[in-house]
Amino acid sequence: MDQITVGAFGASFDNVMLPMGLMLNHVLIQGKAGTIFTDPLNIQLDSPGQVEVHVHESSLSAFLEKESPAGMRDVNISAQSGVIKLKATVKVLFEIKAEALCTLKIVNGKQLFVVLESVEMAGVGAKSLAEQQLEKINPVLDVADLPLNLTLESVRIENGEIVLHGTANLKT
Repeated sequence: MDQITVGAFGASFDNVMLPMGLMLNHVLIQGKAGTIFTDPLNIQLDSPGQVEVHVHESSLSAFLEKESPAGMRDVNISAQSGVIKLKATVKVLFEIKAEALCTLKIVNGKQLFVVLESVEMAGVGAKSLAEQQLEKINPVLDVADLPLNLTLESVRIENGEIVLHGTANLKT
């Protein structure tokens, strides 16, 4: 069996469109030693690689606009200083401008959930209504179906983007 041994590896991907419609703007995977078998093609890593994923606020806005529940439109996301500010037009009985502050939470190392911190609809708090809407779109990311065995370890919200860190191994 032909094989190639590598002492380190790295891969960088831009504008990765996930099957569920979320655009990952930049993905960087780096790791240490592994072996590439050529027949059949198979890659075995000695240890999981490190992965860093960047999602711009505009990509999250586009995803939420497309996936948002009926009655919600004009979604605009701002990602700064550890929170996501979501602005949208919501139609309950009539259209109202809504603004929510959210954070992100990793669940079981595989899913990324939006967590509602506060919401204002026409000057009135409507947290339970907004939480019901979030239940329809959560998790916003589930890595279980990706071709890597990915474990999410941390998430940061800053400077107009969401940055995820974790480990990745190839699924065999």
